[in-house]
Amino acid sequence: MPKANCMAELLKIAQSVMREERWHEAIKLLKENSSVVKKHWELLWNLGWCYFKLERWDESQKYLTRATRLAPENHVCKYALGQVYLKKEQYEKAELILSEALRIKESHVARIGLALAYLAQGRIAEAEKTHLDGIRFKPKKSEKYKSYAAFLSDVGREAEAAKMNRKAKELQRVN
Repeated sequence: MPKANCMAELLKIAQSVMREERWHEAIKLLKENSSVVKKHWELLWNLGWCYFKLERWDESQKYLTRATRLAPENHVCKYALGQVYLKKEQYEKAELILSEALRIKESHVARIGLALAYLAQGRIAEAEKTHLDGIRFKPKKSEKYKSYAAFLSDVGREAEAAKMNRKAKELQRVN
């Protein structure tokens, strides 16, 4: 694959390849252009995400950590790194980084990840509060209720889970 002339061109090509889920090809492209990649958080993020999709957690962590250092206030970098920590069962690190991602920007996927980190640590009340906070922020979003229902089911509260699933379906019909 040819070397790209600039960061924008490389990003465009890499994202095009990634949309087709050609992870190995995207990695090869980005590695061939490492002198450009190492200077740009978006390129590092894309490289880290390719490794994530291939379940190569250590490589993913390496590049996502670099991306986060270059863009410390970017919620997407922190979210992705938090997902790696969840996969590696490093729940305290996941909790910290996903909390930072949510501080920067409200995100349903980051909120679910944070709740999972709490749940994995046996901190059920905090996991539940995380879901309820998400519902309070956006009470008309059905996915918030679906996620909360899944949590309730995970902790054995099936009747409440069924109620939340009904609420989610109701909101889907309305919206």
